[in-house]
Amino acid sequence: MSGSLEPGLQYTSLPPELAAGATFGPRTKTAFEEIRDEEILKPGVILGPFRDDDEWQLAKWLIKHVGHTATEEFLKLPIPSYTNKTNFLEKIDELKIGPSWRCKSFATVGDVPDLEADPSQKTMMSESNEMWFRDPVECVAELMGNPAFSDSMRFAPVKVTEGDEEVVDEMWTGSWWWELQKRLSPGATIAPLIFSSDKTLLSNFRGDNSAWPVYLTVGNIDKETRRSVNAHATILIGYLPIPKFVCFSKKERSFAKYRLFHQCMSELTRSLIEAGKNGMYMVCSDGWRRLVHPILAAYVADYPEQCLVACCKENRCPICTCAPTERGDHLPHAPRTQDETLRFMRRQQAGEKDSEFEEHGIRAVYPPFWAHLPHSDIFQSFTPDLLHQLHKGVFKDHLVSWCTEIIGKLELDKRFRMMPDVHGVRHFKNGISSVSQWTGTEHKEMEKVFLGLICDGADPEMVRAIRGVIDFTYYASLQSHTTTTLHLMEQALDAFHAHKQVFIRLEGRKEHFNIPKIHSLEHHVPFIRLFGTADGFNTESPERLHIDFAKNAYRASNHKDYLRQMTTWLQRQEAVARHAAYLEWRVAAVSTSVSTPSLPSLVLSGSSSTTPAPVGPDSLVIHKRRPLAKVPPTRPASVSYICSAAGHNASRFLPALTTFLYNLNPSSRFEPRTFDTFRSWKQIVSVPGIRLILFVQHLRSSQIYLVVSGLSLRTSISLSFELANRTSTLQARLSKACFSLSSFPLHIEFVLGLRVAQIKFIFHVPAHYPSSSTLPPLAYVEWFTPLRARNELDGYYHISRSTRRELPYAEIITVDRIVRNAMLIPKKWGEDKTYLLNSHSDGHAFSTELPFQHRNAC
Repeated sequence: MSGSLEPGLQYTSLPPELAAGATFGPRTKTAFEEIRDEEILKPGVILGPFRDDDEWQLAKWLIKHVGHTATEEFLKLPIPSYTNKTNFLEKIDELKIGPSWRCKSFATVGDVPDLEADPSQKTMMSESNEMWFRDPVECVAELMGNPAFSDSMRFAPVKVTEGDEEVVDEMWTGSWWWELQKRLSPGATIAPLIFSSDKTLLSNFRGDNSAWPVYLTVGNIDKETRRSVNAHATILIGYLPIPKFVCFSKKERSFAKYRLFHQCMSELTRSLIEAGKNGMYMVCSDGWRRLVHPILAAYVADYPEQCLVACCKENRCPICTCAPTERGDHLPHAPRTQDETLRFMRRQQAGEKDSEFEEHGIRAVYPPFWAHLPHSDIFQSFTPDLLHQLHKGVFKDHLVSWCTEIIGKLELDKRFRMMPDVHGVRHFKNGISSVSQWTGTEHKEMEKVFLGLICDGADPEMVRAIRGVIDFTYYASLQSHTTTTLHLMEQALDAFHAHKQVFIRLEGRKEHFNIPKIHSLEHHVPFIRLFGTADGFNTESPERLHIDFAKNAYRASNHKDYLRQMTTWLQRQEAVARHAAYLEWRVAAVSTSVSTPSLPSLVLSGSSSTTPAPVGPDSLVIHKRRPLAKVPPTRPASVSYICSAAGHNASRFLPALTTFLYNLNPSSRFEPRTFDTFRSWKQIVSVPGIRLILFVQHLRSSQIYLVVSGLSLRTSISLSFELANRTSTLQARLSKACFSLSSFPLHIEFVLGLRVAQIKFIFHVPAHYPSSSTLPPLAYVEWFTPLRARNELDGYYHISRSTRRELPYAEIITVDRIVRNAMLIPKKWGEDKTYLLNSHSDGHAFSTELPFQHRNAC
C-alpha cells in the first residue's frame, strides 16, 4: 500500500501478507509505565529514592561531572542532602539499571618456552585476558522498549519516492531491510544491529592503558537520535581485551591477536544466533509486543578494523576481491561472499593448498565470529566512513599533499591567509603548514575553500580532479539522497578518475593510485542504497562516545583493575540517565493529559514553528525571522561619514535613499538631506530551524521549486570597517557579501531567483522621515552581476561588481529581502574584479545549487 506523509513524497509499504512489524497480544506496559505504577503504590514517592528535586538535581550533577575523590570531599561539607559518599551511592544504586555486566577470561598458550617452568615439561608461556561484556539481546530489548524513542522509531521498511525519484535517507528506506523482510516469516520485526568498535588510549600524557569499546545501536531509531550522545541511543556492550601476547613470537603474535578478537566477539554475539533465527518477543517503545529478530546489518569501523573483522589482509579490500595493484582503477570487482570465504577458510584449516585463498588475501582465522550469525553478510556490512575515508583520507592525506607539492607550501599558506573571512567558514590566518594536530572539523573547513583557493592559475585537469573529490565528498555528506544525487555522486567520482593522472604529470604524486581509501569510494553509492545515507554510520560518532564510555570512565577509577570500576561507573551513569528520561516522560505525559486528547502537544521552551504559505507558479515565499536589536545600538552617523572611505564607504547612499523614498511614495516631495543622521545595526543573524521555499528558474528547463526544510542553519552578516593590518582589504570587503532577493517581479536571468549584493549599511530612517514608524530596517547594498550560468570548469558562478554609468549599482532594500550570507573568492589573487560564488561554503549552499528539485541540507 502507499500513502503520502509529507507533501510530494509517496510511501510504499510491503504487501500486507508479510505483516512487517506486526504486534502480538494486547498492549502492555512500557518500562516507564511500570516504574510509574510502582511509585503509585509507594505514597509520596515521585523521584525514586530521592527526597526532593534539589536532592535529585545534586545527584545528577555529581554523578555526571564530579569524580569519586571530589565527590567524597564535597559530601563531607555540611550539606543535608547526603551524609557521605556511601549514602549517596546507595541512593544511585536503588535506581533501575539496564543489562548487567559480565566478565569472561580467555587463557591463551603461546609458542615461547616458559623459562621459569621445569625444562623437562617443555611448558609454553601463557597469558590470560579478560573481556567485560553485556548480552546484546538484552541491550536490543532495552533500546526497542525505551519510551523515549517512541517518536523516532520505525518497525518496518518503506520505499519513498518523489515523482520518478527514489528517496533514501533513514535505514528503513534502504534496500537491505526491504529485501530481508521478504525472506523472514510473516509478522517478523527486524532490529538492524549497527556495531562499531575502535581502540582508544585512556590516558593522554602517560601510560599505555587502552580500551577497546564495542558499541551497539539499532537502525529502527532515526539517525539524528542515534548521533545524539545525550539521547543514549547507542549502548556500550563490551570492552575487548588488548593483549600484549609476549607469550608468542613476533611472527605469530599478530595472528594470535586476530584469533583472540574473533573468539571474544563470538562470545559476545552468541545470544544473537538464536534470537536472529527465531526472533524474540519484546515490548517496544509504544507498549506493543513484537517478534523482534536482531540481525547484524552494519559494522562501523576504520579500514584496519574492517580488515580485522573481515579476516583479510590490510593490502586488500574488505568488501570486494580487488587485487592490491588494481585499487587505483575505476573498475567494478566481484564482491566477497561469506559462503565462499568460509569455504576457503575450512579448506585452509584442513591443510589443503588453495591458490584462491592467497589471491583473495584471506587470513585463516576460523571460525570468525560472524560465521554463524543468521541472515547477515559481513562483507555487506562495512558502511561508508566519511571521516577516515573522505575528510581525513582522500582529501587531507592525499589531495592536499599532492597540491602542496605542486603549488608549494608557502604559496598555499599565502592563499589560505588571503581567503575572505566569512561567518561559518574557518579562516586559517596562519595557513595550514603549521598545524600539527588535525581534527575532522578542520578537514571539513579546508574543503569549504580548497577548490576556489586552487583555481587561480591551476592546470584545468587539476581543477577538474579536485572538483570531482570535493563534489563527491559533499554529495556523500547529504542527509537525504535521490536517484539523481546518487548519479551525480557517481559522475563526480568519474571526473576524479578521468583527470587524476595530472597529479603524476605535475609531480604531485610520484607513481600509482593504488590507495585503499581511494578504492573505498567505489563502494559508497551501493552501500547508501543498501543502508541509507552515510551520515548515519560515520565513525565520528563512536569516537565521540569514547569520551563518555572510556576516557571519563577511566578518570573516575583509581587506574587499578580499571575495567571493573569503569563498568560500575557506567552502570550508574546509565541509571541516572534512564531516571532523567523517565522524569521527562512523566512531565510530558502530564502535559498531554491536560491538553485536548485528540490533539496531543509537546511544548518545548524556545521552540517555534512556521506554517508555510501556499506556493504558486509565480510566487516566492520565504519563511524566516531576522532578530535585530529593537533600537539601533550605534551612535547616529552623518551622510558624509556613511559615504566616506573611512566610514561605511557607501558612496551612492544618498541617491539610493532618494530613489527608495520616491518609489515608496511617488506623490511625496520629501528628499533626504546631507546633514541627516542615521542610526545603524552592526549585524544581522538568521535563526536556526528556518524553512525556506525558494523559487528556481533554470535557463534550459521548466519552472520548479526547491524546498529546503527543517534546516539547522545559522548565518551571520556582520558589518565591519576595513582594517589596515589585514593581509588584504579584500577580506573585510567580501566577508559581508550576501544573497539578497532582486527587485520584484523576479527577472528571468536570475538563475536562483537570487542575486548577490554587498551590504554596507543597515539602518533606520530618522523619525522625521515619512512612514518612519512603519518602515522596517533598511540596508544599503551594492549589487553584483546576475547569476547566469555556472562555469564549466570549476562549477562556480563567476560574478563581478555591477555598475551603472561606471558607478556602483547601489540600492536601498528592506532587510526582509536578505536570504543568507554568501562567500566570494577572488578569481585572480590580488585583483578585485571577478569572483567565484562559493557553493561549498556550507551544506545548505551546496544543496541550494543542485540542478534539480531536491529536499536536502548537509
